[in-house]
Amino acid sequence: MDFVLPRRAHVFVDESKSGSYYIAAAVISPADVVATRSTIKGLRHKGSTAVHFKSERDSVRRAFLKGAAATGVQTVVYVVSGEPDKVARPACLEALIEDLCYADAERLVLEQDDSLAAADRRIIAEQLRVQDNRHLRYSHMRRNEEPLLWVGDAVAWCFQKGGSWRADVEPLIGEVRRL
Repeated sequence: MDFVLPRRAHVFVDESKSGSYYIAAAVISPADVVATRSTIKGLRHKGSTAVHFKSERDSVRRAFLKGAAATGVQTVVYVVSGEPDKVARPACLEALIEDLCYADAERLVLEQDDSLAAADRRIIAEQLRVQDNRHLRYSHMRRNEEPLLWVGDAVAWCFQKGGSWRADVEPLIGEVRRL
């Protein structure tokens, strides 16, 4: 892994399933979580409870990317191509958990998708067992409950869109891992 995860990192994950399968993991050092969350929360447009990139106007997207990049948050993007979601998601999660265990990460939050949560918990629990990791805390949360999930959503959406969106999101990407 080229990008170095900060020790005891908190990681916030969302995905995109257009074409290839992408998981974007926003990585934040524990000391920066509160300030970064506050800044990210301030980037949503007035009257909105959350940022969801596929539903936003381009001007909102670009303002969000600029504001998020200013926080210094970095993401790791896990990509699986040519496989169905039921193969790609576990591959991404297994690689993510391995990386988080290696970095002694403290907390993992995945965006809540009720249809995937039970399978996610099984995959994560198995990987934590294999890695002999008993301290990584993980949970699923909805996007309106945790603003830091919006970073992963933005990165995954822009990365899969390609073109100028991929160029615009580059400041938020620490590493891309093609699995």
